[in-house]
Amino acid sequence: MYLAGVDLGGSYIKAGIVDSGGKILAKGQVATMADQGATAVILRIKALLERLLWEQGLTFADLQGAGVGIPGSVDTDSGLVKLAPNLGWRDYPARAELVKALKVPVIVDNDAHVATLGEKWQGAGRGFASLLMVTIGTGIGSGLIINNEIQRGHFGFGAELGHYKIAHEKRRCHCGGRGCLETVASATAILRTFREGLACGCSSLLKDSPALEARQVVEAAAQGDVLARRVLERAVRHLALALANISLTIGPELIIIGGGLAQAGELILEPLRKHLQAYLGVWQVKPLPLVAAQLGNDAGVIGAAYLALSENCNQDM
Repeated sequence: MYLAGVDLGGSYIKAGIVDSGGKILAKGQVATMADQGATAVILRIKALLERLLWEQGLTFADLQGAGVGIPGSVDTDSGLVKLAPNLGWRDYPARAELVKALKVPVIVDNDAHVATLGEKWQGAGRGFASLLMVTIGTGIGSGLIINNEIQRGHFGFGAELGHYKIAHEKRRCHCGGRGCLETVASATAILRTFREGLACGCSSLLKDSPALEARQVVEAAAQGDVLARRVLERAVRHLALALANISLTIGPELIIIGGGLAQAGELILEPLRKHLQAYLGVWQVKPLPLVAAQLGNDAGVIGAAYLALSENCNQDM
């Protein structure tokens, strides 16, 4: 039994051919080129999957189905993408167009939901019935599973932690709002805050770096850079506050941290656990593990394949 998993992003399309046990048999990626229009994106997905199938001596006829994670508000039942700003899609019939192109059953969902399902099926979330996954990168994405079911909510994107409002913060978010968690705790926000510190005359190991990335700020913090540590601590405190609030609301058994920034490991996770515990205080009556994601960039592909598997086989996790 073979499944196709597609992680559709604003910059890249990642895809894989996956077996029913969750093992990726072949994977690859191509540029999304969303500016060329939705039809061109669908055709690029088809071409990528066609190549990966060919590498395995397979065709679309060998697929049981395909799952696709899409960055935005997705109505899984109808297959309609209500809004995907990074793709320029609004009220786009993604599932119908994909079925037409691939000639296999297709299910579409929000990309954060898909990555969360991947970690639950084959990663850090195995064995947990309720969990929250947060991905920290250019923005902040999140997925919530309660009693083994992904929570999509009324709007189709479930727990959108990146746009929780941090009341005393006034930065404008790309969503148009102000004070979103993304504006203070994402990789983009960390880099922005660090640059503001440099502009104010703060000393740093990175003061002469021509092109900065958030990864460099994290590395500088590990080397004891005072400004980098201060910036990272500020971001971690904001993230811990948001995690405490959602934990008090829904009580997950586990929190998984993924995304590029999570690759800093314990430099991020250890202070995050400390601040989360402090914010929860006496209400943390049971252990709440906070761990790193295990699947890396494959989470979306594996989770999308699981979507196709569960849709067609009605298989429990």
